[in-house]
Amino acid sequence: MAASRESYDRVIKAVHWSTLLLVAAAYLAMWSSEIVATKELRSLLWQLHYSLGVTVLALTLFRLGWRSRARIPNLPADLPTIQKAAARTTEYFLYVLLLAQPMLGVLHINARGRRIDFYLLGELPSIIGPHKILAEQVIAVHDVVAYVLLSIIGLHAAAALFHHFVRRDNVLSAMLPSRFR
Repeated sequence: MAASRESYDRVIKAVHWSTLLLVAAAYLAMWSSEIVATKELRSLLWQLHYSLGVTVLALTLFRLGWRSRARIPNLPADLPTIQKAAARTTEYFLYVLLLAQPMLGVLHINARGRRIDFYLLGELPSIIGPHKILAEQVIAVHDVVAYVLLSIIGLHAAAALFHHFVRRDNVLSAMLPSRFR
């Protein structure tokens, strides 16, 4: 079913909110791993973090494919050109980060000579072989991108709330499930 001009379709909405939950869970798993009492639990949380990251990567690729054929609501006609440009730039930057961050994580794990045990169902094949220096460089970038991603997500959420509460337009409700509109 194609989306109306006022709202995203159900698939895009479901993927959008699922991605948010997966990203939040990935951050929570990693932060929690720093405070747990046992190495076994820490390792389990790391594996969960890795699996969630791979899921975000796959879901983002699906989302971009779906989006390429979906009807996307227009931004408000009275929105200044600079704000329209900022909105689209932020949106595309989010997609880049949602692809880059998990890929950096996978490269880091593989460069450490390990493979990702995807939700404890089986190991994913390695993309690259062990490379200690690359592993150290990639994790440094992964850490920086993590904070950039959080910042951009915060900016995205703040903009949606601005549209809803200050401008009182349809931007936020276009992404909300029907029962919350």
